[in-house]
Amino acid sequence: MLELRRALRRFVSKLTGKKALVFFIVIFLLCVMAISIGIYTQYFYKYSDTDPLMMGINTSSEKTAEELQALKAQFNGLFTNSLKVNSENVNITEKLDPAKDLAYTAYNLKNEDENFFSVNAVIPLLNINTEKAKEINKAIQAEFHEKANSVMRQQDVYTVYNVSYVAYINNDILSVAIKASLREGEKSEKVSIKTYTYSLSAERQVKLSELVELKEQTVDSVQSTINSEIKTAYNNAKIIAAEYGNLYERDLNSDMYKVENAITYFLTDDGYVYVLYPYGNNDYTNEMDVVIF
Repeated sequence: MLELRRALRRFVSKLTGKKALVFFIVIFLLCVMAISIGIYTQYFYKYSDTDPLMMGINTSSEKTAEELQALKAQFNGLFTNSLKVNSENVNITEKLDPAKDLAYTAYNLKNEDENFFSVNAVIPLLNINTEKAKEINKAIQAEFHEKANSVMRQQDVYTVYNVSYVAYINNDILSVAIKASLREGEKSEKVSIKTYTYSLSAERQVKLSELVELKEQTVDSVQSTINSEIKTAYNNAKIIAAEYGNLYERDLNSDMYKVENAITYFLTDDGYVYVLYPYGNNDYTNEMDVVIF
C-alpha cells in the first residue's frame, strides 16, 4: 500500500502543463460516460431488469412456478399480429422490401358468407432475402394462405377459420409463431400452431437444443421440465374426463416430447422459450400443452 501511494505521488507530480490538462479532461470524460450509462440503464434500457451483462442479449429473469403459470394463462394473448424487437442487438440482413420489418403482415384476409364461411386470417411473411427464409415463406403460404382461400371457395358446411401471429427478435434470433383455429360444421374445433425460429446471421432455422444452450440450461433439465409438465397435463385431463367425459389423451411415452424431436417452439423478445404441443396440428382438437423456460 505504501509503495502504491509513492507511485501515485510520483505520477501526479509529473502532471504539469498540458499533461495535467489532458489527464483531467480524460477523467472528466470517463465520469460523464459512467453517469450517462447509469442514467440510460436506469431509465431507458428496455431490458435492464433481465439482462445481467447489460449487452442487449436478453435471456430473461428467473420466475416462480406461479409466475410461469400466469404466462401460460396469457398465452393466447401473445398473438397480436405484430413484431416485438430486442433492438439492442439486431443483425442487419438483406431485406426483400427495405420499407418493411423483418417479419410483417403480408395477408389480411377478412371475408364472410352467412351460409358458408367466416374467415379472418392475418398471415405474416419473413422479409429476408435468403433461400431459407424464402423456403419458410412458401411453407407459411401453403399452410395458411391457401387454406384461407380454400375455405372461402367451399360450399359444403359452414366453416370458421381464423389466423393470427406474433413475431419476436431477440439478439440474433427471429421467431414467428402462427396460430390457426378451424371449425367445420359440427366437428370439434381444430387449433394448430406452426413456429419458425431463424438465425439472422447463420441464415438457418435454430434447434431447440441451441435455445437451451443460449438460456445456459442443460438438455436434461429442460427434458425434466417437459416431462413434468406433460405428466401434470395428463393427470389433469384424466380428472376432467372422469367428470365431464372424453378429452384428448396424451401418450406419455411418445418420442414427440423429447427435446431433440421438438418442432414447435419460439424465443420471445424478453428471453423466454415456449415449447408447444398443439395436438390440433394432427387431430381435430384444441388441446395444447405449453412449456416455458
